[in-house]
Amino acid sequence: MTDFDRQQINAYIVQLSHGSESALDGLAQLLSGRMLSVALAVVKNRALAEDVVQDSFVRILQKASSFKSDTNGYAWICKIVQNVALNVLRKEKRFRTQNIDDFPFICADVSVEEQGAASVAINEAMQNLTDTEKWLVYQKYFMDFTVRDSAKSVGKSKSAVQRILAQAEEKIRRNLLVT
Repeated sequence: MTDFDRQQINAYIVQLSHGSESALDGLAQLLSGRMLSVALAVVKNRALAEDVVQDSFVRILQKASSFKSDTNGYAWICKIVQNVALNVLRKEKRFRTQNIDDFPFICADVSVEEQGAASVAINEAMQNLTDTEKWLVYQKYFMDFTVRDSAKSVGKSKSAVQRILAQAEEKIRRNLLVT
C-alpha cells in the first residue's frame, strides 16, 4: 500500500465523518479486499467474513467522527474489522449447538468404567499444572483462544505463553503415559 493510498484512506474517513456517502464507496473500492482478508484470517469462513466486512462498514460509519486524522486510517479500519470478527466468533460460540457426531464416545464400544478412568487420568494430569498453565490450556482447547489472545489475558509475551503451553502439554503427556 502506497503513502498516497494511506492518505486517501484518511481523507475518506474524514469525509465520512462529515456525512459524505461517496467516501464510503471510495473506501470500499480501496479496502474491501484487504478487509475481507483480515476477516477471513479471524473467522476462517468466507460467508461469515463477508458479513464481517459488511458489519465493519457500518461500524466505520458510526465511529468515523472519533477518528483522529493524523493517525493511520488503514490500521484503524483493520482493527475495526478484527474486533467485529472477534465479536462474531464470540457470539457464534455462545449460541453454537453441539453436534452429536462430535461425541463418538457416546455410542462407542468403550465402557463407562474406561471413560471414567480416562477422565480421572486427565484430571490428575491437570492437577500437576500451575494455575497459569491450567488457564492457558483451558483457553487454548476450550475457548479457542489464539496465543496472542491468551498473552493479552495473562499479561505475558506471545513467546512466553507458547513456552508455558508447551511445558504444560508435555507435563500432561508425561502424566498420561505414566497412568
